[in-house]
Amino acid sequence: MKLESLSVEILQALDTVLGGFDGALVIDAKGNIVVCTENYANAVHKPKQELLGKYVLEVFPNSKLLEVINTGRPIYIDLWNTGYETVFVSRYPITSEGKIIGAIGLSVFRYLDEAKRFAQWVSNMNQELKYYKSQLLKLSGARYSFDTILGNSGAILTAKNSALHMVKAPTPVLILGETGTGKELFAHAVHQAGPRRDRPFIRVNCASIPENLVESELFGYEEGAFSGARKGGKPGKFELANGGTIFLDEINELPYGVQAKLLRVLQEGEVDHVGGTELSYVDVRVLSATSADLTQLIREKRFREDLYYRIGAFQLMVPPLRDRREDIPLLCEHFINFSNCELGTSVEAVSGEVLEAFSGHHWPGNVRELRNVIQRCCLVAGSGSIRVDHLPPGFATMLASDTWPDENLESIVLKAEKEQIQKVLNQVAGNRNKAAQVLGVNRTQLYRKMKKHGLL
Repeated sequence: MKLESLSVEILQALDTVLGGFDGALVIDAKGNIVVCTENYANAVHKPKQELLGKYVLEVFPNSKLLEVINTGRPIYIDLWNTGYETVFVSRYPITSEGKIIGAIGLSVFRYLDEAKRFAQWVSNMNQELKYYKSQLLKLSGARYSFDTILGNSGAILTAKNSALHMVKAPTPVLILGETGTGKELFAHAVHQAGPRRDRPFIRVNCASIPENLVESELFGYEEGAFSGARKGGKPGKFELANGGTIFLDEINELPYGVQAKLLRVLQEGEVDHVGGTELSYVDVRVLSATSADLTQLIREKRFREDLYYRIGAFQLMVPPLRDRREDIPLLCEHFINFSNCELGTSVEAVSGEVLEAFSGHHWPGNVRELRNVIQRCCLVAGSGSIRVDHLPPGFATMLASDTWPDENLESIVLKAEKEQIQKVLNQVAGNRNKAAQVLGVNRTQLYRKMKKHGLL
């Protein structure tokens, strides 16, 4: 059968059927137009009857219907410029008894504007999605690297070298150190230098979450799990960190009951929503930090021993500032530059007398305390150098009275410990078992302390 041999009645019937489409064009095997609906004729601003029988490329120079006849392959949803406007069109071969006898093109003029708007909407959504992903990565990503951990002292270099050995393994890391030493900086740096650097870095301060919300914050909850639960539920921090790293700061503050659930996540990767019935699985590296003595908390039954061994596969000790006093000048310079940018001041340096005062200070708040002192001094000084009279009252009093302590806190504590042990031993007439009970240590620990203090 050939399309050009079809009767006028059949062609008119085809025209009527295809007229239900927004646009339709049929050509025979030679490329001549045998059916052209009104919408196609209107697209070139010519009467429909004038187009019938004409070679398709004479009327529509950009038509791909001949390509469909030559290849036998349809062309789906293609943009086609009629010469007057651009439309969406799909083209299909027409076959009879295994032979191609023509081709048909169908377009959707009626929905063109809507299609354009939809395409634009999709494009805008993709752009917004990229933007929000980038912002989320900024918010949930690590902000610090090993380069931002300042210092050339042996203590800080040893800590950095130890941390570098922990970068590639997925093993949990327990970061230990006094308040203000920079434990979080090390957590950022370990994540940033590792293979998960492009994945989320979720920070959780365990001490800042109300005890009744800790479980739902970490592991998520289902809708209706408790009064006030969000509709649809909420994913937990571990799910948000999936594929990346979670940093649990002040992990010693986790409620004892939640510790068991955390252990399950570490061992099996299983997360159980509060109020849920199904488990979900996560791949998360866990970094923890604490300034507390976890071994003491274990003895007090406030921290699980099995969890301690799990999170402490790698342990990293961040040194206190008093053990890296040679880094103080470098840190002062850094904090002065930071304060100048943040506060609009123009302080240039720290005077030699102030550096001497800083070197003699015990720094119980460590690097964080130094940063706060420098910020205060920059505000007071405004410009020039930081002098003694710009220091907080505590520093100024010590300088004025010239009563700098000859001992640091560690030596003072050791001295007090020795005196207390000696006092208790005298009270119990040298009975070490009773002395250990009074002091709250076991006999072995007491023996070690007595040996350390020369009391044996």
